[in-house]
Amino acid sequence: MSLPAATDGFSLADFKVARAIGSIYKGAAIVVIHEPVLEAIIEYSETGRTREVGGFLLGGTYGDDPTFVVVRHFHPALQALSGGASLTFTHETWADLTREVEQRHPGELVLGWQHTHPGFGIFLSGYDLFIHRHFFPQPHQVALVVDPQRQELGFFQWREGEVKDCGFVCAEEPIRGLPS
Repeated sequence: MSLPAATDGFSLADFKVARAIGSIYKGAAIVVIHEPVLEAIIEYSETGRTREVGGFLLGGTYGDDPTFVVVRHFHPALQALSGGASLTFTHETWADLTREVEQRHPGELVLGWQHTHPGFGIFLSGYDLFIHRHFFPQPHQVALVVDPQRQELGFFQWREGEVKDCGFVCAEEPIRGLPS
């Protein structure tokens, strides 16, 4: 599979190594995640082998047709209420996220969220879809589900007005010239 060409000065060629995982859909945003960020998410997800845990995906968007959604940072939602099959972002969770972005990642966007489905597989439940539709409604916002028991993960994105599964690009190194 060939990856899309440069758009608005952004190119996947700016990465040392980039590999597509899953299906990248024509006309949809292309999700790019830095490998160290994905590794941190997987490691954090291991803390949720019997209960759901989650966090937020931070980074930037580049280009138009296609838009690249580049995940450069992960912020665990340590204040979220966590259960065996539920995760609730509290007021404290949102306040902590705001502080994190303002203090450590100014200029970065909240690109979406991550949570675990321990032993349940990769999908968005009705409650997950409610969260995504109401708190992550922008076309560039994505969800990442990790099942630490099955060692599976998958991204979901807005496509054709619905939240659907999608592939992603795992990039070994940050983009030259962009904040890391």
